[in-house]
Amino acid sequence: MVRQRAGSVAGVVVLSCVGSAAALLPPYLTQRLVDEGIVGGRVDLVLQLCAAFLVLMVGGVLVETLSRLTYLKLSAHVLFGLREQVWRHLQTLAPTYYARTRGGEILSRLDGDVAEVQRFALDAPMAVLNGVFSLVVALVLMLSLSPMLTALVFALVPLQVAALMFSRPWLENSTQALRKESAAMSSFFVESLRAMKFIQASNAARRQEAGLRAHHGDYFAALRRSQLASLGAGGLQRVLSGLGVLLVFAVGGSLAAAGDLSVGVVVAFIAYTTRAAGPLQTLAGVFMGWQRAKVSLQRIQELAAERPTVSSPAQPVTLALPVRGELRLDAVRFGYGAEAVLDDATLDIPAGTKLALVGASGAGKSTLIDLLQRHYDPQAGRLLLDGVRIDLIDLVELRREVVVVDQEPVLMPGTVRDNLRFVAPDADEAALLRALELAGLAKLAHAGGLDKPVGAMAAALSRGERLRIALARAILQDPAVLILDETTSGLDLPVAQAIIAAVDRIFAARTRIVITHNLASVGVVDRVIELRDGRLVEPEPTRPVVPLLRVV
Repeated sequence: MVRQRAGSVAGVVVLSCVGSAAALLPPYLTQRLVDEGIVGGRVDLVLQLCAAFLVLMVGGVLVETLSRLTYLKLSAHVLFGLREQVWRHLQTLAPTYYARTRGGEILSRLDGDVAEVQRFALDAPMAVLNGVFSLVVALVLMLSLSPMLTALVFALVPLQVAALMFSRPWLENSTQALRKESAAMSSFFVESLRAMKFIQASNAARRQEAGLRAHHGDYFAALRRSQLASLGAGGLQRVLSGLGVLLVFAVGGSLAAAGDLSVGVVVAFIAYTTRAAGPLQTLAGVFMGWQRAKVSLQRIQELAAERPTVSSPAQPVTLALPVRGELRLDAVRFGYGAEAVLDDATLDIPAGTKLALVGASGAGKSTLIDLLQRHYDPQAGRLLLDGVRIDLIDLVELRREVVVVDQEPVLMPGTVRDNLRFVAPDADEAALLRALELAGLAKLAHAGGLDKPVGAMAAALSRGERLRIALARAILQDPAVLILDETTSGLDLPVAQAIIAAVDRIFAARTRIVITHNLASVGVVDRVIELRDGRLVEPEPTRPVVPLLRVV
């Protein structure tokens, strides 16, 4: 990303060097102003040098402004590009990653850690180049004034390097602890906001406040350790730099008092010693920044090391049009660990079939859906759509033809229109209104409902409205296979039957898989299949309940 903006990088480097050179000239001009102008009695030289000072100040401001604007654009390019790259990777990871990783931990890496790496990737090279350039120019000018004082000042550099190496483990460990506490607090907020209604209903507000105070205490302790590490390392550098200035005062002042050195040289040298301390502290700051960036980089690398479970084939097979929606599961086996969720699951679903899938909670029905949409690949066996193995189909095409309407559909922030266009960005207004009408939201469609905000976590809509909007999205996607995953669970029977009737009417010729615990709500089906012990079987006939008589 930095290489893509090589021209901007070069421009910032040149402008930075010009600005540093302009900032290093005043002490040299000060020596001439004092010795040749004021002491030498040359008024014309005093006025000329004052004019030169003014030009340097104005020019320095202009150069710094241009440099910072150029750097801002460059910095934004790298930060946004890096974050987009991490986000792109996150979108390829399987649902199991998000099930085991706290949301705040991901946010912390996506925001704080990415920004830390970006800052170091740009700031560190710029700071090193600028610092080295400033030191070289200052060294040349200082040597021209007094080699002896120059050697005295730079004799302290090895001490500064040793101090940095001594503080390195402290900086790294404190930064790691601070990142961990920051991620824990982010997770607390994300999870608590999502469960706020439950917290209120459980009268747990005070316990949550106590939890927040505990997080604040842990975060403050980590922040204090991090600040102490930074202040200790930075303070030691400032003390050593100040010691250099005191040495110049002591030695240079003594020489000037004895008449062995001019006052102008001493004044200029003190200024250069102070200026040279700036680049040295900058280089020390780069070292400390690297300790922080290294921790952030490790955290991002951990995230990048998470490999996607599936990917589109390099040369995908294109489904023949129109896609019929014929499905086949052939001896499919899949499990999240040693125990299989599906084992030798075999089933043929002809195109246009309406199939009811039943089974106990945890039997693997949702896992079967994830396999059909290829969030995972089976560990054995095959899944086929219209006779083509689904792992040979492009993921975009597969997920366009196999659509799921969940029990709790996800609605994105924004309006109803935004949510419909989330799956069909090119749909016109008429198509959106028609989808709402077909989904049973005619009243909403004709009352300006497209502009209705859905609210945070879709709280502005009833559950029935959320389900019908999800159904409208499915209508816009026009899939060959529609899966209803407990979609009508918990709804009143008439409402559930009305939604299923709308599905049957709109998707009459499509393959429909209805996952349910209540067959009375799904209407007429072509076939009922039970997922039991990892296999897809015909359900056993309902047996009459025989009461047990207790013998006394």
